Amino acid sequence: MKPRLTVIFTSFALTLITPACLQATNANPAQVQIGEHLQLASEEATLKTHSDGRHVFVSGMIGDKGPYNIIVDTGAGPNVIDKTLAAEMGFAKTGEMEVLSGGVEPVTADIVTLPAMRVDGLTIENAEFLTMELGEMSLGQFHGVLGMQLFKEALVTFDPRHENITVRQTELAAGAPGVLAYDASTGGFKIEIDAAGHKTSMIFDTGAPSGFTFPFSLSESLPLQGELVKGADAQLVGGARSTWTATLDGDIRLADEIYKNPEVTFMDPSTAHGNIGNAVLDDLVLKIDQKNSLLSLRAADIATTTAQTTNESGKPRRLGIQLRGMGGGALTVARVMPGSLGEAAGFLAGDILVELNGKPAADYDMAALGKLFKSAAPLHFVIDRDGEQRDIKIS
Repeated sequence: MKPRLTVIFTSFALTLITPACLQATNANPAQVQIGEHLQLASEEATLKTHSDGRHVFVSGMIGDKGPYNIIVDTGAGPNVIDKTLAAEMGFAKTGEMEVLSGGVEPVTADIVTLPAMRVDGLTIENAEFLTMELGEMSLGQFHGVLGMQLFKEALVTFDPRHENITVRQTELAAGAPGVLAYDASTGGFKIEIDAAGHKTSMIFDTGAPSGFTFPFSLSESLPLQGELVKGADAQLVGGARSTWTATLDGDIRLADEIYKNPEVTFMDPSTAHGNIGNAVLDDLVLKIDQKNSLLSLRAADIATTTAQTTNESGKPRRLGIQLRGMGGGALTVARVMPGSLGEAAGFLAGDILVELNGKPAADYDMAALGKLFKSAAPLHFVIDRDGEQRDIKIS
C-alpha cells in the first residue's frame, strides 16, 4: 500500500497531516542550520519576492541551473517540483505518495530528492520533493513549491508589500499583541473568522491568488448581495474546481482587520473549510511559528512600501489576467477574470502579447510584468488576436 497524505484545497493543495519533525543543528558556526535540510547564510535569510499580479513567488537555483519560479506556499505541506523539470534534470524516483485533495479522487505522485536548491540566502539540501504537473496547473509559470513542512523549526514572515519573505530561528511569544494560536489538527494554519456573523474556519494560503474562498455549501447560508456569478475554473491538485463569486452582505473580521462587503469566492468541490489567499494577504504581514502553533497577523506598513499604486488606500492594481508562456518568450492570455480590469479593457483568452509600452513583450519576465501590472503606470498593449494586431490601453 502506498503512503497516503491528506491535503487541503489550495492552488497547489498539498498539506501533510503527520510530517516528521526536523531536528535543529548548527555544525558550521559561519551559517545557521535549521532542521535537517535548511541552511541560512546568516541569522536571517531574506528571500526577495516577485509577483505576476496574482501569485507571489521567489527565484531559485537548482544546482547550477535556473533561475526557476518557486512559490513558498502556506497551503502546502510537502515540497513539489514540476514533473517535466524533474525528468529533464535526471532526478531518480525514490518512492510514491498518494495525494488527497478535498472532494476529488486521490492522485499518486512520485518522490525525488533534490541535492541542493538555493533561494537568495537560503540553501535547501537533500530534501524530498513530490513531482506533479505544476507547469500544467500554473499555465507554465511555476516550477516548484516549497511547503511548510520544510520550515517546521523556523519562524517564517511573509511581507508581500515589502517584497520579501524572511526565515529565522526564533519564536513568537504567546499572548503578545497580534499573536494567535492556530489549529493544526487537520493540516494547514487554520483559524476562525467572522463572516457576516457566521463563524467559519479558514486556512492561510500564500499559493492561492484569490481572497476569501469558501466551500460552495456556504453560499446558501452566508448573506450575499445579488446573485452568484460563475467564475473561471481553478486548476488544483486532482483537477479543475468550479468557482462562483459574489459580494458578501456584511463584514469579514480577520483578527484585527475588518473587510466591509468584500467580494468572496465559492468553490466546488472543496474541503469543509475555506482559505485566505493573496488578494487579502498582499496587504498583511503574516508570521508563522510552527514549533508553538502560533501565528501573527497585522496590516502592512503602506507608508514604507516602494511600489507605485493606483488609489488612496495604497492597494496594488489587479488586472485580472493570467498569462502563459508559449515558448520562445511569447506570452498568451490564458484566462481573464470576470469583472476585472482586464475584461473591461477588452482582453480575451487566447490573445497573444506582442508589445507592452513600446517594448517587445518577450523582453519582459514574469517578475517585471507583475511589478508593472500592479503599479499605477499607464499600460499600452499591442496584442495579436486571430492574426490581427490590436491596441489595448489601461490608464
